[in-house]
Amino acid sequence: MISHKQMEAIYWVNKLGTFHAAARHLNISQSTASKRVQECETILGREIFDRTTRHVELTPTGRSIIGLVDQSLHLQDEIRQLARSPDQFAGRFKFGATEMIAVSWLPKLVSAIKEAYPKVVLEPVIDDAWTLFSGLRDRSLDLVLTPRLRGELDLPNVPLGDVATSWMCSHSLYAGPDMLPIERIVEFPVLIQSEKSSIYDLLAAWFNEHNVSINRTIICNHTSAVAELAKAGFGMACLPTNYFLPQVASGALRIIRTTPPPPSLRFVAAYRNDRMAPICARIAEMARQQHDFAPPVEG
Repeated sequence: MISHKQMEAIYWVNKLGTFHAAARHLNISQSTASKRVQECETILGREIFDRTTRHVELTPTGRSIIGLVDQSLHLQDEIRQLARSPDQFAGRFKFGATEMIAVSWLPKLVSAIKEAYPKVVLEPVIDDAWTLFSGLRDRSLDLVLTPRLRGELDLPNVPLGDVATSWMCSHSLYAGPDMLPIERIVEFPVLIQSEKSSIYDLLAAWFNEHNVSINRTIICNHTSAVAELAKAGFGMACLPTNYFLPQVASGALRIIRTTPPPPSLRFVAAYRNDRMAPICARIAEMARQQHDFAPPVEG
């Protein structure tokens, strides 16, 4: 009979593509992962994986059993969860978040998760939205907390609220009226995060919808860097409004209004509909309860 650990090895080698990645995920040696798969192959009398390629692939036998392996692991997880109280959930939980979440309410969420699931080992990744969704799809992440990207609508998700944005700049860059047509915004350099960010995705669609072309962009990887360049007078930046209100109040930045206003960021907690879904759904709900994009308190 094939054991739970052997099925886990098959599952993760298939999902992650290599024995090395599966072993790292399971916190075992590569030789142990390989041995567990080989034991299954001995039981079946056939190979499960084709090892002749860089990334191992399922053989016809492997393809015929992988669905059953997934179902079996899912059922075993459900049985264990029924037998446990919530605080007994154990294991590694890999999740991703964008910078705005990391600098605002992520610490509160981490504290809440640790209190509810003290045996869980949290492994956070802070990156842009595109990279996080890629990690979710290739199963290197279990859950992501990020603004939604166009086209990423087919995954289970919990809405975390919309965050309004505003165009902001320094008084030295522009000292005129605080209302400008969209066409005037692009007369200045546009400070923006990389193409893999959600704000780039949204603004590209927004400008295109209004038939406006950006003349010059300055790309930064972090929201905080975009804000600093805006304060230094390098260009116009589209920033989360409430989070940067203290810097508007201090005079470091000013808000420039447009009609229509720039798009809001729609944050979600997204995960896959697989055997990790039950715990992901619970943590996603915790994120919904904890999310708060208020600016940091000085002092």
